[in-house]
Amino acid sequence: MSGGFSEKEREEIRQRLLESGYELSTEVGLKKMTVAMIAKSSGIAVGSFYNFYASKEDFVIAMIRDTEAGFERKMASHFSKDGTITLKKFLKVFRENFMPENNFLLRMKLDDWVWLKSHVKDSAYLNKTNDLKKYEFMFTKLKGIRHDAEPGVVVNFIKSIYALYQNRDTLFEEALQTNVDLIFDSIYGYLREEH
Repeated sequence: MSGGFSEKEREEIRQRLLESGYELSTEVGLKKMTVAMIAKSSGIAVGSFYNFYASKEDFVIAMIRDTEAGFERKMASHFSKDGTITLKKFLKVFRENFMPENNFLLRMKLDDWVWLKSHVKDSAYLNKTNDLKKYEFMFTKLKGIRHDAEPGVVVNFIKSIYALYQNRDTLFEEALQTNVDLIFDSIYGYLREEH
């Protein structure tokens, strides 16, 4: 047992910590969220938090990983037996991940993104090379895409969605969903194989 917790207790606490992090990142933002707030919201002592994560930054990386892992599990459940997925189905499932209620990163404001970029350095996240590799790999799994599709174009489309949400306080928020839908329509139009 690490930190006096059984493995089952550790998993339950880890889950509570993540849920608290998602709530707090929405309520107060990543920048203002503290380890003390996370611990209190999770019902554990501040010292116990450090049995799970070395720092707030490590915790935020765990939140990102958890969000991505959930999306990957959901996507994998839609793959065919041959390990592929149609472009339309992929974009439908992918689109669900780009709803603020399913992705805490879309609930963050610009100052939280600035904090994130300045505190989570040299990681697998917020890294253009890794973003490109993810989409290059995904392209090998998609059926019905054009042979000359550039992953960087799709990465830029996706990053533009994040940019919209980051700046939502300067936009017409009631139109934001339509803007995101149009971006996904553009991704489909760009990627689909011409017949």
